Amino acid sequence: MCTIVILRQVHPEWPLVLAANRDEFYARPATGPQILRESPRAVGGRDVERGGTWMGVTNEGLFVGLTNQRGGRGQGPAPRSRGEVVLRALEMGGVEAIERYLDTLPGDEFLPFNLLYGDARVLRVAYARSGERRLRREDVPPGIHVLPNDVLDAPALPKVERARMLAAEVAHRPWPELEAGLKALLADPTLPALEQVPVPEAGEDLPRDFLRQLQALCIRTPLYGTRSSTIVALKPGHVGHYLATEVAPGQGPWSDVTGLLTPGAAAANG
Repeated sequence: MCTIVILRQVHPEWPLVLAANRDEFYARPATGPQILRESPRAVGGRDVERGGTWMGVTNEGLFVGLTNQRGGRGQGPAPRSRGEVVLRALEMGGVEAIERYLDTLPGDEFLPFNLLYGDARVLRVAYARSGERRLRREDVPPGIHVLPNDVLDAPALPKVERARMLAAEVAHRPWPELEAGLKALLADPTLPALEQVPVPEAGEDLPRDFLRQLQALCIRTPLYGTRSSTIVALKPGHVGHYLATEVAPGQGPWSDVTGLLTPGAAAANG
């Protein structure tokens, strides 16, 4: 997953709303939301290649999502899959248990990543970076925020400001209007001017024009792009809405998969 838009203590009904796009190579197989584990019951997509997930939600309202850190592409294969981290964090069932898990996690055994975790009460982001054994962490303050392939609200990335602007236009509206606005945000193909694109990170050998394509909220290139989307609305201890696409937003239907979080629901979706 490459972009997570966060509305924390902004909407009058839902104290935590998250809208996210997963960007990946089209050839990498994955499934849509399914039951990842039973206790606590957790639902999310599945990366078929490595067996992990990029995002999940539990029936008690815990959210965990991961974005890769830009610049990590040239560091070669990692001994461990980043999707493993999301699965284990969901298994922990709560923020305090996740914190204890992260205290023992050797961050330098993974390619760099950013992990968003929490619920309607507490929300944090942890950063795993090359050469750093321990993960750095910070609280996500109230407001509208964006976690891209970089630190929270990374000022160097044009898509961050674009997402915050679009989210602010609908953030206080009733749920049906907020939902529609977030779907439009996730499908937004707007590209920044080339001079706004940040210079490549160390180890990146991608052309500047391709890096510009990556600054769209909804990415469309021949081999790589936005593969799926998610919108989640949470209250303390409760998941009010869990909506998902299995294709790029605007290219296919949205599904309401909230019911998968209910005990007794089918073991998989699609």
